[in-house]
Amino acid sequence: MFKKKALVLPGALLCAIALATQSISASAAGSGAPTIAQQQLVRSQAQLAAQQGLAEYKQGKLQAYADLAPDNLALDVSGMDELMQTRIGQGFEVYTVKPQDVTGGRTDLSGMAVPTGSWRFVVQVADKPVGLVTVEMVDGRWEAVSFGGAALAREYEAMRVAHGNAEGSNLRFIRVYQAQSDLMEVTSATDGKSRFAAMKSARESLLRFGLNKAQPDANAGLFDPSQLLESLRAAVSKNMDAQH
Repeated sequence: MFKKKALVLPGALLCAIALATQSISASAAGSGAPTIAQQQLVRSQAQLAAQQGLAEYKQGKLQAYADLAPDNLALDVSGMDELMQTRIGQGFEVYTVKPQDVTGGRTDLSGMAVPTGSWRFVVQVADKPVGLVTVEMVDGRWEAVSFGGAALAREYEAMRVAHGNAEGSNLRFIRVYQAQSDLMEVTSATDGKSRFAAMKSARESLLRFGLNKAQPDANAGLFDPSQLLESLRAAVSKNMDAQH
């Protein structure tokens, strides 16, 4: 298992991160949302952490195994040769929704989504997804905190190819923890509406709460938010009750 290791960034880079964080906080206090430039800066710094984290991960495994066959790689690779070919691909910010918003009767699923502060980047060998690296800001520093999730990486890439624009800027990954469900929000370039793809975890979890009664609309098999909310509410309420 990959152990957390602080990512030490150059002083100038840390200043840039600090300024970006301050700007985003100020923006959130004012207009309520970071600017595009601020979002791009955060993405670039998170991606840098993912790249350096992957390099450190590969170096650590290379030193640990040398000519031996590794038996505990977190990424879906055949061995060290393939591990050395891995690179960082597309990344996405992880959003979630508060359980009280879901159960409290709100109907704007897109408007409920808030960032978790976590980013995930696809790890690839050529064009093949082999896992994800998760990046978070810890004590003012971006860190690569975990590796794994090959199945989710493959599913995300398939969703991105099927529904994303060139930059993937019309997509948002939303994890509803209390419903054990991942959703992909897809904003249409035609009508500006948000529709949602139920990813494998959501299909499996929400099936018990009536998702099978809702049929995706004609728009590439995506769900209107109203088709998902009843199942989400039931799943969140059930799982929250079980925790008490």
